[in-house]
Amino acid sequence: MVESRNFLGETSEERRNRRREALIDAALTLVGTGGLPAIGVRSVTSEAKLSSRYFYESFTDSDDLLVAALHRVAAELLEVGIAGITAANKMADPASAPGSELLELFRQGLDAAVGVLVDDPRKAALIVAANAGGSRIRQELQGLVDVVAAAIIEQRGATDIGFDTTSALFVAGGITQLTIAFVSGDLPVARDEVVERLARYSLGVITASRHESLGAVRSDVTTNSSQRKGSSNQLGGSGGTARAW
Repeated sequence: MVESRNFLGETSEERRNRRREALIDAALTLVGTGGLPAIGVRSVTSEAKLSSRYFYESFTDSDDLLVAALHRVAAELLEVGIAGITAANKMADPASAPGSELLELFRQGLDAAVGVLVDDPRKAALIVAANAGGSRIRQELQGLVDVVAAAIIEQRGATDIGFDTTSALFVAGGITQLTIAFVSGDLPVARDEVVERLARYSLGVITASRHESLGAVRSDVTTNSSQRKGSSNQLGGSGGTARAW
């Protein structure tokens, strides 16, 4: 095996990763100024000040680059947005936490996620462009809803506060679509208002999920109780010993 050689303190793998990140940054900049049509091997490498051969060491084509950029932005959004659920795990009893506390946790996480897009309009432009783009990148964006939902469920404390697979998918999809509408200008409201709506909608979903779960438990208890009473009545009619039992 050929050992990686250091050059200016970097290994070959570190240099390759640095070039890859530079190409992704260039793609974000170009999407921010010209949309998806601005993305091409020549334009991206020119923006990144790299030769085209370095493009192909990391990506097969411009779509491959856009998918990588989308994944990087999504990972950042997920990292900051999931913080509210992570914080719920620090509660003494997440399952009985009042709605006001959960609402504040949702506000914090969602405001941080929306802030990522507001503070760097390039990332917002990429999300909007992906939603209206070709089939591959649009499918990637849609697939990220499943990734977000899975990440929610995997968090410790998520099920305690009311999340299940259905509610996680509902929240992930709703947040994605409303956020896209907000950053694209189709939802003409202020940042604090969209965050408040997203937080309250999310709380409403898990509240309904918690009540549904509680209702199912109560239904099972009622059914089992009725079955026991029925069995007792049947046995009661068969003899004094059974009635005494």
